[in-house]
Amino acid sequence: MKNSFILLISFLLVTTIFSQSFESDRLPIGDLSRKYNFCAVKLDKIFNTQTNKESTFDQMIEQLKNKRIVMIGETHTNQLHHDVQFEIIKGLVEACKPVVLALEMYNPTQNEALAKWSSGKTDPNTFMKQTGFLTSWGHNYRYYKAIFDYAREKHIPLYGANIERKYTSIIGRGGLDSLTAEDLRTIPHIDTSTVEHKFLIKVLMQGMDALMPKQFNNMYPAQSLWDAAMGEGAIKVALEHPEATVVVLAGSGHVIYNLGIGRIIKDRSNLSFASVAVVDISEDEEESGIMKVKKDSKKENSENKNSVNMHHKQTKNEHEKVKEEKMVKANPHSMMGMDDTPYRIVIRSYADFLWGKKEMEHEKYPAFGFSVSNEQEKGGYKIKRVLPETIAYENGLKKGDIILSIDGKSFDTSFELRRYLQFKNWDEEISFSILRDDENKEVTFTIIPIEDSE
Repeated sequence: MKNSFILLISFLLVTTIFSQSFESDRLPIGDLSRKYNFCAVKLDKIFNTQTNKESTFDQMIEQLKNKRIVMIGETHTNQLHHDVQFEIIKGLVEACKPVVLALEMYNPTQNEALAKWSSGKTDPNTFMKQTGFLTSWGHNYRYYKAIFDYAREKHIPLYGANIERKYTSIIGRGGLDSLTAEDLRTIPHIDTSTVEHKFLIKVLMQGMDALMPKQFNNMYPAQSLWDAAMGEGAIKVALEHPEATVVVLAGSGHVIYNLGIGRIIKDRSNLSFASVAVVDISEDEEESGIMKVKKDSKKENSENKNSVNMHHKQTKNEHEKVKEEKMVKANPHSMMGMDDTPYRIVIRSYADFLWGKKEMEHEKYPAFGFSVSNEQEKGGYKIKRVLPETIAYENGLKKGDIILSIDGKSFDTSFELRRYLQFKNWDEEISFSILRDDENKEVTFTIIPIEDSE
């Protein structure tokens, strides 16, 4: 667990330090018939990239229910992405299609605990404990709560689709050569030969290969193992449930362009599949493009009307001059009939269905950015690490601090401490009683996003 967390931290740090304008949704990769063509994904609209037309929700569900596997990508801390996942799962169920969920955050060793949950035998606290959600995943439980609750209500089978993280940790530290013969017999075949997939991961890792080639050459096969494990995991679940549609919930990097999980399904089975990706759309996403030209054109048309009203006040020569200037400024897109709905231009090979959602200003739930030891020490839990540019870091919590209580509450287990933090919200005050260098200290602050505190 420790090593997998270090691998995750390394990735987060790299993508933060080397942040560039890498537009991962406009790459000429993936399906040959779509990868050189763009589409306009509108806010709160669904676009079918195979037909090159907008689709209603019911039309999408009608097509998805005929697929054996449906992959829905997510940004783990974006609530709107999880809302899309929930709506699709619910839509399939209400269309009388048996549904099974295959989940990135779990592996097959947790299937027994997942089965107990979906059968209604455990409560949320027990579920989080038995599956190790707060330690193996780390993202806020509330992002997934609606999906988990619905699965329990409808008795939807849940399966861990991923690989035990110890294997990706080994590869992340020492590359493929660090795997033992026994490891290789246990894990799926790792395919690192697909050029487009490797390019995609380079883009998602913000050009890490250029600045840290050794680290990238270790992390890329680890990423490929995740894809292989989830692809084979989905295949296995689909074969065990031949009448069902297997819905895979995974990070978008494993789903987009059908080059991650989708490629494995295609190469290692005959099962039909489809991908759904959420497109984050800013309300002024394309202000510098066609939309801006269109708005300028509307403004000019309004000015034209005013000019007509003032016609009798102008001489003929003046009128002709104005008309000539308008013609020079004419907008070639003004006759397209485009509406003012915000949109984003995306390459059509990005996924089979694209759902436009409003870009979120910040995460719905706070993530504090520190981890604690599992065992008590000096009456509390020691902070093992604090990530830079996080709430914990900006408010003075330090590695080595021992948390004695939070908001006056002490905790018998580290699970209880982690769970308490899961349900803290923005703009709430929080107070840590800590032991630092054998001195008692209080760290109190209001929980606000880092960008708002600058």
